Amino acid sequence: PLSPYAAPRPKGTFAAAAARDPGKLSLAVYRKSPLRLPISDETLKALDTAVALAREGGHTVEEIDLPFIGRDFFADFCRTVASAVAGTMRAEALRVGRSVAGDIERATRVLARFGELVSAGETYADLQRLHAASRRLIAETAQYDAVLMPIIAHPPLACGAMDPKGADDLIENLLDKLHLTPLLKLKPFFGQLMDKSLWFTHWPAIQNVSGQPSIALPVHVTDAGLPIGVQAAGRPGDEETLLSLAAQMEKISGWLGRRAPLMVPTR
Repeated sequence: PLSPYAAPRPKGTFAAAAARDPGKLSLAVYRKSPLRLPISDETLKALDTAVALAREGGHTVEEIDLPFIGRDFFADFCRTVASAVAGTMRAEALRVGRSVAGDIERATRVLARFGELVSAGETYADLQRLHAASRRLIAETAQYDAVLMPIIAHPPLACGAMDPKGADDLIENLLDKLHLTPLLKLKPFFGQLMDKSLWFTHWPAIQNVSGQPSIALPVHVTDAGLPIGVQAAGRPGDEETLLSLAAQMEKISGWLGRRAPLMVPTR
């Protein structure tokens, strides 16, 4: 009640949706990086596999472009997130009666400090543009039951691989220790930070903004044995179609029978 965002009640249970044949669906596939960053061949292979599985299931698949989802969209998204982090830290400090800056990771602290530099007017304008892009996205993809797109731009990384190292570690430390976050108001610095933050995965942020449901589909394994999934994004409130489609694709692909090897540590 009184929530600014609300989802319609599901028609049935999600378990029933997963057990139900989806019927013949109209799907789209979006292959581009809206940040114009590199996409690995393995990620594109995963999309190709998903398209092939969908067609094997009797669905039509059409290539689409979303030119209005680009770098400006993600810049608005990043500034809004930074503002939200700053506001959350303020609220938490009020709750516990002290600063919580020392309780969070360095990167989050830098993000919050940048958020404090974003004015209320800027945040409002960012949100209005994001809402407008969301309305257009929902309208332009309404003819499709789901849109297939990447989740990650590259195969999965080893634990810790994305931790800042070398120059990146030094820059992040200087931003934190010397309070140099005002530099991030400069477009070149902000653009570099955005790319370094989102180079590995940025497509899910689209649905974070639009509120559309999406589901990860395990469809591809690299020669090195690393799984790569894609996501299917649906119409607002229509999780059930996504669950039916995902269950069908898992069945067709034989993924349900896959098991990770049991690794027994040796002493």
